[in-house]
Amino acid sequence: MSLRNLPWLVLGAVVLMLVAAFPLVASGYHLALGISYLYFTVLATAWALFSGPTRYISLATVAFFGIGAYTVAVVGEVLPWGLVLVVAALVGVVVALIVGLSTLRLSGIYFVIFTFGLAELIRQLVTWYEVNVHGSVGRYIFVEISRNAIYWQLLVLVLLVFAGGWLINRSRLGLALRVIGEDETVARHAGIDTTLAKLTLFAVSAAFMTVTGAIMAPRWTYIDPTIAFNPMLSFQVVIMALLGGAGSLFGPLLGVVPLVILFDVLSAYFPNYFSILLGLVFILIVYGLPQGVVGLVQKHWPRALKLQAGTVPVAARAAQPRSLLSVDRLRKTFGGLVAVDDLSFRVEPGEIVGLIGPNGSGKTTVLNMISGALAPNAGHVRFKGRDISGASPFKIARLGVARTFQLVRVLPTMSVAENVLASLSHRAHPLWGADAERAAQALLERVGLGDKAAMFADQLTYIDQKRLELARALALEPDLLLLDEWLAGLNPTELGEGIALIRSLQDSGLTVILVEHVMDAIRSLCGRCIVMNAGRKIADGPPDVVLSDREVVSAYLGEADA
Repeated sequence: MSLRNLPWLVLGAVVLMLVAAFPLVASGYHLALGISYLYFTVLATAWALFSGPTRYISLATVAFFGIGAYTVAVVGEVLPWGLVLVVAALVGVVVALIVGLSTLRLSGIYFVIFTFGLAELIRQLVTWYEVNVHGSVGRYIFVEISRNAIYWQLLVLVLLVFAGGWLINRSRLGLALRVIGEDETVARHAGIDTTLAKLTLFAVSAAFMTVTGAIMAPRWTYIDPTIAFNPMLSFQVVIMALLGGAGSLFGPLLGVVPLVILFDVLSAYFPNYFSILLGLVFILIVYGLPQGVVGLVQKHWPRALKLQAGTVPVAARAAQPRSLLSVDRLRKTFGGLVAVDDLSFRVEPGEIVGLIGPNGSGKTTVLNMISGALAPNAGHVRFKGRDISGASPFKIARLGVARTFQLVRVLPTMSVAENVLASLSHRAHPLWGADAERAAQALLERVGLGDKAAMFADQLTYIDQKRLELARALALEPDLLLLDEWLAGLNPTELGEGIALIRSLQDSGLTVILVEHVMDAIRSLCGRCIVMNAGRKIADGPPDVVLSDREVVSAYLGEADA
């Protein structure tokens, strides 16, 4: 521990002791207010742990909160209190895993609607059970837990959720979730198991919310589904997290502090208009502070990021089978449109193969099927002798297939270095910490971005974003690199540098499939070209031979000009 941090640790300990001693001197109202601050802090921070980095807006908070409360109502009198909290957490995690397996396949407004409906679904299920099985509308809670004890338990939960968030933010899981929030397609092709990452943190977030509901349950002598599953709670939590800044660990706390008081005043003086006023507050926050208070501060206080210098780790390339990639009778249709039709070809280790053809001929669709972005309707893709047809993109990436995209895709609000670290940390042999930083710096220097590691990716020029995308692909230590029009848009000087860079990749043993319209690059780099037209292969051979073929000329220029 650095002595430089000692004053902050002492200050933190003093503040914690004062906060812990608050119930000993507080009046009834102020203690109730303190409890509200603590439980909203847990709920808003737990919400932000998942929704902050992934940008999946969840309205399921009250579903898990209510589950926790009802767990206490059902088993609170028959189990020790500590075990009740454990049972509540386990129930919340199980529900989150079951629900997450289906809901986390959705995104955007569909996910919002589903999570809102989830709370109502659970409320209706509980209501049906209470009426038809238990024989009552609600339940009485007879658990001897004082308000002071509730306060202290919530304080411990606040510390736990902050500690958990701090650890997650500094882990590979935290980085994976940020990449998912920036671009989930890029995340999958960077070797990230997006389903596992989202499901894990969704369950962690749900556990905190469920335990919060369980701790709060003894405050009510009687609960029913309407009380436990009040949907207004979910909206309050979202507003608090967004006001403070959901992308920061302590951001939600900055939203809780003013809004607990505001909501208390609104409910006391304007109970009939509370929902309308809550909506107005939400609109003001979204339009006035879209990144929250923390985002406003960070805008004027940019962070600095320094990477350690190093060399690119060179992995020993195992002996490959005769064909590194084998594509057999591949077919892909979109409705009535046949994008790829009965396509077969081989790629040998160390080759640079050009995949060319007029616009709309199916070239990018082929790359999408090789990399796992699309599953073929028929045929097989075999990589190093293994059938990868229809496999998940992250699995294919970890096997050694990396790609760039036709329309450049960087992670805009993450630094240049973090874009590369995303792949380094989730490849087949992941790097983390200082080793990853050295490797990232070396890769950035290799593509000409060594002095731009701390910049945000959206600050780069278009050409430098292409370089960054290449560095991120190389971070996977691929055996096969798919370049989708990577040289497009370069001026003559940049084109020469790009050709030299790709040739150096071949010299290091990398195999490349190059989709390109720049024929000078095709002739300079490719030992063989595969020409497609209307989804079918029409030529396969050396560039000079296939580019002079009458059918190829006709495909590019039309029959009359050919």
